[in-house]
Amino acid sequence: MATMRTGERYLCALRDHRDVIINGDAVTDVTSHSALRGSAKSIAALLDLHHDSGTRDELMTTCPRTGEDIPWSYALATDAAGVGARGRSFDVIARATAGLMGRSPDFLATLLASWYASSEVFGRRDARFADHVVAYYHHARQHNLCHTHAISDPPRDRYQGDAGEPLTLRKTGESEAGIVVRGMKMLATLAPVADALLVYPFRPLSPAEADQALAFALPIDTPGLRLLCRDPLARDARLFDAPLSERFDEMDALCVFDDVVVPWDHVFINGDVELANALRRETGMTTYQWHQSSVRAAVKAELLLGVASLLARVSGRDRQAPTRVMLGEMAAMAETLRSLVTAAEALASPGPGGYHVPATAPLGSSSVLSSTFFPRMNEFLQLIGSSGLIMRPSEADLSGPAASLLCDYFSGQVLNAYEHAALLRLASELTVGEFGGRHLLYERFYLGPPDVLKERFLQLADTEKAEEFARGWLVLPGAKKDDGN
Repeated sequence: MATMRTGERYLCALRDHRDVIINGDAVTDVTSHSALRGSAKSIAALLDLHHDSGTRDELMTTCPRTGEDIPWSYALATDAAGVGARGRSFDVIARATAGLMGRSPDFLATLLASWYASSEVFGRRDARFADHVVAYYHHARQHNLCHTHAISDPPRDRYQGDAGEPLTLRKTGESEAGIVVRGMKMLATLAPVADALLVYPFRPLSPAEADQALAFALPIDTPGLRLLCRDPLARDARLFDAPLSERFDEMDALCVFDDVVVPWDHVFINGDVELANALRRETGMTTYQWHQSSVRAAVKAELLLGVASLLARVSGRDRQAPTRVMLGEMAAMAETLRSLVTAAEALASPGPGGYHVPATAPLGSSSVLSSTFFPRMNEFLQLIGSSGLIMRPSEADLSGPAASLLCDYFSGQVLNAYEHAALLRLASELTVGEFGGRHLLYERFYLGPPDVLKERFLQLADTEKAEEFARGWLVLPGAKKDDGN
């Protein structure tokens, strides 16, 4: 049996024929391009954690069927303890990236695990597709593949109607080799340095949209697939000057499919609108994904709290009541997100396929609250950091002609000059830089528009139980003061 990949083997695999465009130029090697090499190295480091003696035990488990060691992110839990172990593996990965990489390999590994657990769902009309899910899951698990997904349709002028060629990805034909697809999907985060792309339905489809009822996996270097990238945030700066964007900028890309052939063994849904619309409900995939994203959110909140607290102590604002109020609220938000994960894991129970999953409602609460917590925490960081977020010396400043003056100015009892400057650079990237701005937007719309997310969460909430409790406290006409307690 093949050994699971190391980070170096992952980087070697990226040097293929993938079609990546940045600022109008074709990228010949994503592992050396200034906009992409940092994130590629970060993913490689995450894969190496599975081989490191200090983290391997938390990231790996033994498959009961085959006896092989596999990542917890791909594993299925047979009891609540397994759910907690999977959560701890998410925590290890999140802490290695400060909670700033939403598309770390464990995110979509959980989706494939959920599909595998409910693979029979895919084979109700044609058993082949269930077999495809099982085979692809084993392939991805064995190699610990890094996936991205593209599930949203590209926006276009809503006044344009149906004029022109359809932009949305759809099936245009079939052949012995597979299905042929054409169109666009967005927004594939991390796509240029991922191994493969997952496509599956995002919005409800009508019977007339069977050509869009598709789910498949596709290697990034598949002919006809082009990735059009946004402006890069990593710009070959010194790591001291850009400690986050140089390592964790997950490049986003518009995926353009130009009559791409998807091999049959990578096709999981082919025109089945009913299954496409029921996919989340019948596989429990949302709960699997929310578990990973909720752990990551809790880790990121801890980072923001820590940065804010350090900023306050360095500046002396930690003794001011307004600052302490902000820090107290940030601490409560961070603790809320962590506690929701704990509650979800403690309430784990059998889900689709009979495997244990965390409770969905606490994880849904985390997703709803994260979209409002992070903008507020960002605002508090700006208020606490104040002008220091703008006047932060660079590495060149600290070794230039004004170095002595700057070291005197930025030295303090809490941090030395270099630590203080590094803190300001870190806080600035989180709050006022392009990296922080992209992350703020990402967290707001991570799972869709916040209002839509809140409305969907209402379907998970037990409002009937709450209403029944409230009814018990209704005081009807004629009630006497000594009736009951």
